[in-house]
Amino acid sequence: MSNTPVMTERQFFEWMRSHQDNKRLTQDMVDGAKQMIALMSLEELKEALALVNGWHDPKPYEGMKFSSNGNEKLKEYERFVGKPYLDIARVWTIGYGSTYYENRKAVTKYDPPISEKRAAELKNNIINMDFAPAVNLMFAEQIKKGEVTQNMFDALILLSYNIGVRGLAGSSVAKHLKAGKKQAAADAFLPWNKIKENGRLVFSQGLANRREKERALFLS
Repeated sequence: MSNTPVMTERQFFEWMRSHQDNKRLTQDMVDGAKQMIALMSLEELKEALALVNGWHDPKPYEGMKFSSNGNEKLKEYERFVGKPYLDIARVWTIGYGSTYYENRKAVTKYDPPISEKRAAELKNNIINMDFAPAVNLMFAEQIKKGEVTQNMFDALILLSYNIGVRGLAGSSVAKHLKAGKKQAAADAFLPWNKIKENGRLVFSQGLANRREKERALFLS
């Protein structure tokens, strides 16, 4: 049994605060950290933040960005719908598969239609706000070592956009990638091919096709 003391949430935020120039945390910093705490241990998040912000290394870590190729594939998978609609999970959705807006307000059936240009803007903003930062933090060590290619990163964004950041964090995809098992991580995309209908998980050929394409991108 390890004698290493377990970090508390209070200690974690004190540690974060100590790395700020003004020794203060904004509410956005606190809220963002709390979202990630739900996905990984405090120790894992501490190490990821240290890598991302260069707190261990004077050379800053810039992270990876969702590419134009990945963006085009997402538009192909999600397809544009200008009016609010219920997706297969019975969640109100708009544009390119967006279920909420930049202000975190959920899409409702009463929302006005949006243009394709606005839908693309919303999708990009949500990815840059939530999905890309989460994937960068989740795999910070692997990315910094050069073990994650652009296509792998894009595939991870595509998967998380569909199953959620929490789903990705708890998946075998994440487990195998962190263990350096690229092929196993790629194969772990495939089981995410089901939708929930009347409380039961049912196979979806559409999702199966999407997972095959994401797996191929991950391996390319």
